[in-house]
Amino acid sequence: MNFRVRRFRLLPLPILFFFSVAIGQSSSNGAVSGVVKDDENRQGVPFVNIVLKGTQLGAASDENGRYIIRGIPPGEYTLVVSAVGFRTNEARLRVEPGSTVIRDFFLAHSMVELTEVLVYGASLRRERLTEAPASVTIIEADDIARNASHGQLPKLLEAEPGIDMVQSGLYDFNVNTRGFNSSLNRRLLVLLDGRDLGTAFLGATEWNGLTIPLEELGRIELVRGPGSALYGANAYNGVMNITSIPPRASRGTRVLLGAGELSMIRGDVRHADAIGQWSYRINIGGISGKTFSRVRTNRNFEYFGFNPVLNDEVKDLNTDPVRNVYASARVDYDYEGGAVSTLEGGVAQVENEVIVTGIGRVQVRKASRPWARVSYTGHGFSFVGWTSARVNLEPEVSLSTGLDLYQDALITQGEAQYSFTLLDKTLMAVVGVSHRLVDIGTKGTLMLDTRHDNMSGVYSQLEYRISDDLKALVAARWDRSTLHENQFSPKAAIVWSFLQGHAVRATFNKAFQSPNYSELFLLVKHPFRSLAYYGNMVENPPGLTGFVGGVKPGASKDMTVEKITSYEIGYKGVFANSLFLTMDAYYSELSDFVTDLAVGVNPRFPAQGIYPGDPLSPRTIWSYVNAGRVLEAGLEVGMNYYLSDMWLFRGNVTWYSFEVVEKNDNDVLIPNSPNYRLGGGVTYSHERGDVNASIKYVPPFDWAAGIYRGPIPAYTIVDLSSAYRVTDNMTLTVAVSNILDRQHYQIFGGSYLGRRATVTAAYTF
Repeated sequence: MNFRVRRFRLLPLPILFFFSVAIGQSSSNGAVSGVVKDDENRQGVPFVNIVLKGTQLGAASDENGRYIIRGIPPGEYTLVVSAVGFRTNEARLRVEPGSTVIRDFFLAHSMVELTEVLVYGASLRRERLTEAPASVTIIEADDIARNASHGQLPKLLEAEPGIDMVQSGLYDFNVNTRGFNSSLNRRLLVLLDGRDLGTAFLGATEWNGLTIPLEELGRIELVRGPGSALYGANAYNGVMNITSIPPRASRGTRVLLGAGELSMIRGDVRHADAIGQWSYRINIGGISGKTFSRVRTNRNFEYFGFNPVLNDEVKDLNTDPVRNVYASARVDYDYEGGAVSTLEGGVAQVENEVIVTGIGRVQVRKASRPWARVSYTGHGFSFVGWTSARVNLEPEVSLSTGLDLYQDALITQGEAQYSFTLLDKTLMAVVGVSHRLVDIGTKGTLMLDTRHDNMSGVYSQLEYRISDDLKALVAARWDRSTLHENQFSPKAAIVWSFLQGHAVRATFNKAFQSPNYSELFLLVKHPFRSLAYYGNMVENPPGLTGFVGGVKPGASKDMTVEKITSYEIGYKGVFANSLFLTMDAYYSELSDFVTDLAVGVNPRFPAQGIYPGDPLSPRTIWSYVNAGRVLEAGLEVGMNYYLSDMWLFRGNVTWYSFEVVEKNDNDVLIPNSPNYRLGGGVTYSHERGDVNASIKYVPPFDWAAGIYRGPIPAYTIVDLSSAYRVTDNMTLTVAVSNILDRQHYQIFGGSYLGRRATVTAAYTF
C-alpha cells in the first residue's frame, strides 16, 4: 500500500502570496516611524508596543528599538508607546497624505504599566489583557529568550496558573489545562503563527519538530478554557497561540552556540535584513542531547507499579542522542497601506525521541517534518494557508511489540477572516471560514487503508460596547468533517470594567474534540503476546470469527466527538500598577469521552477473540469507545507583584475537582491530574540582564492511559534561568531545570527525570 501526496495542493500558496502583493498597494495614506530608546543608557528598547489610540493600527519595535506604522489615514492621532518596566508615553501628531512622520521616544523606567498589555487570541483582535473575555496566560519575548537555552518550549509554561504540563522524555511533553490530561494529549490546540503543530495520526504535538530556535519566538498566549467557537476542533480545554518575531524586528546575523548536561549541544545561525519594503530571515541549526528514557526489556523497570506482562518491552531502546536538525526561511512584504504578506517554509529532521502511547512506548528513528505557510494581513482582512507533512525516513519502532510503524501524512489548510466595525465603532465583528485536507497512510502498520479526509468550518463573532465600561460578546462556529457529524460551538461573554484596571467577566462556552485516526482505525496484532488493538471503526477484523467471554456486537460503528459545556467567571485587577491579580473559576460538564485503550469497553469487539490458525488465539482485544459523563470545577488564582523596577514576585494556586456521573464499566475514567498545584517564582532584573527562579509543587495523583496505570508520587521542581549581556553584541543565557536533581516521574510509564543544565552564547553582528 503506497502513500502518495497530492502535489497540486501546494501550488496555490506562492500564487496567493504574489497576488496579495499586487492588491495591497496604496499611497494615499501616511506613516509614522522612529526609534524607542531607554532614557538611561540611550540603547534601543526591543518589542515595545506602539499603537494609535482608538484604532487597530500599531507595531512593535525591533531589536534596535526601531518601529514603523504604515497605512495611516490622514488626520490627527495620539501615539501610545508602552513596554513592560517603563512608563507609558503618549504623543499627539498629524499624519499627512503620502508622508512619514518621524517620532522618537525615550522611555523612563517605572513600575509596569499592566493596564496597557495587549492580547489577541481571546477574541481574535487586540484588546487589553484586563478586558479579555477569557483566562489568558502570557509569556513575553524576554522570558522566552532567558529560558530558551534548554530548547523545550512547553517548560516555558511550567509554573503558570492553570497549566497541567507533564514530561516523559526529553521532548515528550503533554500540555493541558483543566483536567483530563493523557499521554498524547490533544485537548489543547497549539498554533505557531496560525499553523497547527499537531500530527495527523495521533493529534499530539511533536515538540522537537520546530524549525527555528526558541529565541525566535516573540510571545506565547495561552487561552485557558474551551475555544471551539473561534478555533474549531480540539480547542477543547484551550488554545496556545505562539507568534514568531518578524524579520524586520531581528535584523542582523546571529550565531548561537550551546552545551549542557546529558551531552546537549545546540547551534543556530540566523541572518535577517530589510531592503525597502521587503524583509527576510534564514535559520539553519540543530540540537542534540541524550534522553531520560531507559531500556525496559526483561522487565527492567525504573520504578515500582509496572504490569510485568503488558509493560515489558520486547525491543531495546536506542540510546543514541535525540536530535533535531532544521532549516527555515521567511520573506515579508510590508505594503505602504499597512498590510503585510509573508511567505515562509522549513524542514526539520527528528531522530530517536521516545513517545508514550496507549500501546506502549514508540521510538521515532528518523522522520522529516517539512512545511510551508503563506499569509496576508491588512485592511481588516487576513488569510493564512499552510501545509505540513510528516514522513518516516526510517520506520518508527514500537518497543512493546517490536513492530515497525509508519505515519506518513500531509495536512493542508486555508483560513480567511474579515473584521470590521459598525455603529460608530461600538460594534466589532469577525467572520471567517477554514478548510482542511488530510492525507494519511501507515503502509498497513497502524491502519489498513490510506485515508483522504477533509474538514470545514464557518465562524463569526460580534462584540458590542454597551458603554465605556461594559461590553458583551457572542460567537459561534459550525464545523463539518468526513470523520464525524456536524458540530455547532457557541460562546457568549460579558465583561464589566468597573474601575480603571479592574474587570470581571462571565463566559459560556461549548467545545469539542474529534477522535484521532488511532481511535478510529487502529489495527495492530502483537506478534508475541495474545493481544490485539482495534480502533472503533475497524470493520470485520481479519480472521476474527469467535466470541469468548465478551459482550455481543451491536453498537453503532460510528464514534462521536468528545463534548464540553463550560461556565466561567473571572476577575483581573491591577493595584497601584504594581500588583496584578487574576482569579478564574469554572464549572464544566464533559460527555462522550473517547476512552483510552482498554479491554471490554467496545461492544463491537469481544473481550477475547478467536483467530483460526493463530497460535496466540484467543487474543485479548483492546479498543476505544465513547462513554461517560463528568462534572468538574476549578479555581485558578495568580498574582504578580512588582516590588520595584528590579524585583518581580509571582505566586499561583490551581484547584481542581471532578465527579464521574457515568462511565463504561471497563474503563478507568480519571483526570490524570492532581486536585491542586502550587507555582511561583521571583525575577531580578538589572541593566545587563536578569535572573529568574521558579518553583512548582504537584501532590500525588493517579494515572491511567492505555496499558500504563499507576500512582504518581508528589514532586517539586525548582528551575533557575538567567540572561547576561556581556557586551552590546554578546549575550549568555543559562537554564537549569530541576536544579535540586529530584528524581521523579510525571507520567506513569514515562521516564525518570533529573537535572538538566544548559548554557548558550549568542553573538549578533
